[in-house]
Order: sequence, then structure tokens, then C-alpha cells
Amino acid sequence: MVFPLAVVFTSLYVLLFCFFILGLFRLKHRQPQDEEPTVSVVLAARNEEQTIHRCLESLANLEYPVDKLEVILVDDQSTDRTHEIMLRFLERHANFKALKVSTQIDHLKGKANAIAFGIDHAGGELIFLTDADCVVPRSWVQAIVKEYASDTGLVASYTLLETENFFGGMQSLDWLFLHTLATGGVGHKKPLSCFGNNLTFRRRAYDEVGGYRKIPFSVTEDFALFTAITQRTKWGYTYLVSPESLVMSLPCGTLKELFEQKQRWAVGGLDMKMKGVLLMGLGFTVNALLLVVPFLGLPLLNVLSVWLPKVATDAILLAIPLKRLRSLSSLKFFPAFEIYYFLYLLALPFIAFSGRKVVWKGREF
Repeated sequence: MVFPLAVVFTSLYVLLFCFFILGLFRLKHRQPQDEEPTVSVVLAARNEEQTIHRCLESLANLEYPVDKLEVILVDDQSTDRTHEIMLRFLERHANFKALKVSTQIDHLKGKANAIAFGIDHAGGELIFLTDADCVVPRSWVQAIVKEYASDTGLVASYTLLETENFFGGMQSLDWLFLHTLATGGVGHKKPLSCFGNNLTFRRRAYDEVGGYRKIPFSVTEDFALFTAITQRTKWGYTYLVSPESLVMSLPCGTLKELFEQKQRWAVGGLDMKMKGVLLMGLGFTVNALLLVVPFLGLPLLNVLSVWLPKVATDAILLAIPLKRLRSLSSLKFFPAFEIYYFLYLLALPFIAFSGRKVVWKGREF
């Protein structure tokens, strides 16, 4: 009974992920726009003295007219030198502004509160979000602005992680995997999610949904805003897969940090309601069955007949965007990723439903 179930669920897994792969090819990119709208980059940071300097340097090097670009730095009640480092950049860059969060806006908490505070002080037609542990390419704003037609309200793009070892490499492929599911969903006009460290949107679209003030609080505030704009408005949206818009971030340094990150994502993923539960359930079921199959005493060919299609599908889903991002060398981390991904999907339901309390940046939500 187990083996036929493994065949059925593995086939469902392959078909579903082929659906997402097809979505990658259905994405339609806009013709380059001649207009250069005003842009506000909002960077909220909390206790990031170790990482924020390189992020600020990359923002200072953006290739975009200075008179149409402002960078708003929001210190989210840091207790280290983060605000001091922000102030140094103001001395050299007239289009940089530094703010310090001192109050809570309505029901908002943590990062969502800080971002909303920054957007309140932004004057750009387009809002760009990134994180203090990220480095953006010089072409970041230019590349994404080209995707904005008059009816476009939101453009998301990829973030990968710096890969000095296999621990970082498997995390980067994990991010890539999730980005690609999100991209494939957008290609089919079935938006799933995005990453807030490379998220942009039109200010009018943000205001139309009432901003963060009118969105129910979520530990994944980026997903909440993405969902509000793509599902509650008529604005168009797309997902850009390009090295010119690729943001680089830092991997978690320890298993504890990785667990806290995954717990936050898992709890936030429950906000996807039925779609999130079904995806989580399918991933868990497939991997649980694959775990049992090798111990059934079946011929090796039978075991491989359910394992190989799943592994091959994972590899293809990663290889296509990696080629577009000119990062195919990252596939060397694929074996480590598959082991990690296998164990992670088995643990995911327990992580998601073990409790809704999340610890992030020294705060509990």
C-alpha cells in the first residue's frame, strides 16, 4: 500500500512543480520605459552595526538620477551603533535621510511598524524595500523601474545568499526554491508570496490598500502587503528574474538562527490559508513516503522510480532561474540542499503548528 501511495503523491508533486516551472516561462516583461519616476528606498534596521555599512555603500552607488532618488534609513530602536552609522552617511549623501522610530503606529509591531514609519516620510512614486544585511547591485533601481508600466502596482525580484560554504549554499538554494515557486505562481496569475528584501511597489497601490495600518499584523509583513496589493486591487504585478535586480544577502550563521528564521516563515506561511496548508501537506507526505520506501524490501529500480522524479524536478526548478541569474555554479550545493530540504519538509508542519510565538531580532511576536 505504501509504494502505490508513494507513486501517486510523487506524481502529484512532479505535476504541481512542473506547473510552477511553466509559470516561469509565462512571465511577461514590459518594454523598457523611458520615464524615470521618483523612487524612495526604505531601509528599516535594528541592531545591524555589523552589516549595515556595506548595504549603505551599495545604496550610495545606485545608478539613478540623484534628484529622483531618496534613501530613507529607519532605526528600529537599535541599542548598538546602527543609528550612528546611518548619520555618517547623511554627511556625504544629500539624498539620504535618517529617522528613528519612537512610537508604535496603530496595531503595528517591529519591522512592519518601522517600514510604515519610513514610508510615511517617503516622497517617491515607487517604494523600494531591502534589508540591512543585503547588498543591492548598482543597476537595481534602473532594472526594476523598467518593469513598471502605467498599470503596474508591484514588482518583486530575487534575493540569493552569499555562499562561502555548504551551509550557506544550501540556504541560498532554499531561498531560490521559494522565489521560484512565487515566480511561477505570478506567471499563472496566482500570486503566492515574495521576499521583502527585494520588494517594490507603487505608492498609490500601497495607499489604496491603506498601507500597513489597514493590513492585519503578520510576522511576515512583506507577504501581508504583497497579498493585499495583488488580491485586493486591480494593479498589475510581476516577478523579475534578472542579475541586474538580484540582491545578495547573508545566510544564517548558526542552526539556531536558521530555526528561528524558518519558524517565522512557517508561521507566516499559515496566512496563505488553504494554499499554504496544501503545499505544506504535500511536501510532508511525499517526503514521509519516500523515507519509508527504501525499507520495504523492493527492487532498487522501484525505489529509484519514485525518488529520481522528485529529485530531478527539484533540480530543474532550481536550474532554470539560476541560468537566468547567471549563477549556475550554485548547483554544486544541490546535494546538500536536497538533504536539508528533505529533512526540513518533514519537520515543517511541526515547526508551523508548534506555536504561533516567534522570536526575531530580540523580540517576541
